Amino acid sequence: MTDLDDDIYRSTITALFENFRCALLALLPMADRAKINFRDEETHRDWERLTQNIFDVFVGAPIDADRAATSRDLPLARYDLDLSDYLGVSWITASPQAPHNAAVVRLLSKDAPFDTVQVVDVNEVSLLAGSRTTLHINTLSLALYRRSETGESTVVSEIEAND
Repeated sequence: MTDLDDDIYRSTITALFENFRCALLALLPMADRAKINFRDEETHRDWERLTQNIFDVFVGAPIDADRAATSRDLPLARYDLDLSDYLGVSWITASPQAPHNAAVVRLLSKDAPFDTVQVVDVNEVSLLAGSRTTLHINTLSLALYRRSETGESTVVSEIEAND
């Protein structure tokens, strides 16, 4: 390992997402004190803003800094937004579904806070959003379905980001 390697952040997409989830869990006591509801049915707008920013820090920024990324890559889909199509974006995908067919939309709370991932089926040809399903977080392996302006796509399970 060289000194240069010390400046490289290596991670799996699953680990990036788990860091994001842990950050949300850590915020729950403060959100409760501030009366910022995180529960799925009546989510406070400030909680939505917090989650989007935390997602950008723990997931989006490392993906953007990935050494394999290019300027032609489509941006990562925003966290917690219901899109009608996935034409202009890349996305986090959930296995065991086919890597390009299930885009992660948001975390939900079923038995415990943020124990479930909501995914949307993405049509393989039209890239239109389809039906939504939920998957338990412990059963998932996550990857990045990186799409390019040129129409090329790759499935990325690990990143190497410059610090």
